[in-house]
Amino acid sequence: MRVLVTGAAGFLGKHVARRFLAEGWEVRGFDLDDLSGSEFETVKGDLTDQASVEAAIRGTDTVAHIGAIGDVYLAGERPSLAAQVNVVGTSNVVQAANAAGVRVVYASTWEVYGEPEYEPIDEAHPTQPDHPYNITKLAGESMLLSACRLHGLSGIALRLGTAYGSGLRPNSVFRIFLDRARAGDKITVQGDGSQGRQFTHASDIARAFVLAASSDLSGRAINIVAPETVSIKELADLIVSRHPTEVEFGEPRAGDVPPATVTAALAGELLGWTADVPFDRGIEEFISSVPSRG
Repeated sequence: MRVLVTGAAGFLGKHVARRFLAEGWEVRGFDLDDLSGSEFETVKGDLTDQASVEAAIRGTDTVAHIGAIGDVYLAGERPSLAAQVNVVGTSNVVQAANAAGVRVVYASTWEVYGEPEYEPIDEAHPTQPDHPYNITKLAGESMLLSACRLHGLSGIALRLGTAYGSGLRPNSVFRIFLDRARAGDKITVQGDGSQGRQFTHASDIARAFVLAASSDLSGRAINIVAPETVSIKELADLIVSRHPTEVEFGEPRAGDVPPATVTAALAGELLGWTADVPFDRGIEEFISSVPSRG
């Protein structure tokens, strides 16, 4: 079996591509950024260029569509860019996959739910995103599921928990806290730090992609989230316990997604997926993976 991984140069794309390789799949990576040195076939291209997307998909069986403007800050600053990549780019992937008879596994996000009406949030919960990032991710998801209904495309959307693990970009909260603590600088927590997140290890997410790619399930969106909830203050305290520094509190981040408890019970029933990596182990692995400066 052969899979195209879009966004293969990014943090999550790398984890997913390597998991497919480990499971015996042939992997082709697609990204606008440099993929040289990868252990799999690579294609440089832009999701907004329909022709390059079609060429990359040709000859594959599945697309693991991870490529996106995944930086929430960048999406907020440049919503038109987020719309181009996350909506138009996804539409290009869906159209090309449909024409080629290729299955699509799409990286959506738990953030599409917005303010919780009940908890734990399951897949029947209303979606009410309120930020350019989660709005455009839901729009991409809707493009996929629409093609499944209208054209019989084989596809599934995975609403992912907040991912972490080795290779996180420098402006992620994990890296910001760790880098500042190691330098002896203050850590600033936005708001009171009580906002909780179900941080989900990249290796668990990568396994979910392989399971979804191997499944016949289609036309569904499924939550892929770890069960533990960790507050931002708890994350800061964990970092500070290893690299002592001061923690201060600043203004809440504008547009921060409301905290919510999300259930992945359906993923267990339909895909046989549950999270394997507990947060205490995952955070230790993450800290160990980031080299100290200087």
